[in-house]
Amino acid sequence: MTRLFQLVRPRIRVLLLTAALPGFFSSAARPLLAQAANGSGLLPSIITVGRNDNNCHESISYLQRLIGEFAFVRGHRIYVVCDSAAWQIVLHHLTLRYGVIVNSRAAISDIRLRETWFYARALRNGAEGHGAEYIYAHELGHFKCSCIQEVEADKAAVQLLDDVHKHRSQAAVSQLKR
Repeated sequence: MTRLFQLVRPRIRVLLLTAALPGFFSSAARPLLAQAANGSGLLPSIITVGRNDNNCHESISYLQRLIGEFAFVRGHRIYVVCDSAAWQIVLHHLTLRYGVIVNSRAAISDIRLRETWFYARALRNGAEGHGAEYIYAHELGHFKCSCIQEVEADKAAVQLLDDVHKHRSQAAVSQLKR
């Protein structure tokens, strides 16, 4: 009987794994669904890390405006890292978690875990030659293309920015017509 159980057990594991994998990959590969901030989708949760001062509050307010204007990912966890010391700790933690050196002056996303880490100073002042709007769009781009490649995320960010700018223009024209 135990011999039969030993033969069946690997088959069951393979069947369970085969059944579970499509669900895992389909959740990671789902395209980004644009949700209006007042829509029924689950808004991203924003969690602060580090010293939460007035500058950090300013960054969070700006981020909330961007979430309302751009698309967002349902169930997305967003961490706003408020100070330099905390940002260095986060980079170290993520380096240990991923097993590769994680280095950014602005933000890092994990599409599998549906989380993004933003450095608050980058949201206020920009980083690496980009403003907060582009930084946010770039991180969303990773989710839109379901990819970790920076070039692909950049392409998706350009499209997201284009859509937002068109929407702003249309809203401005609508305001003028009233």
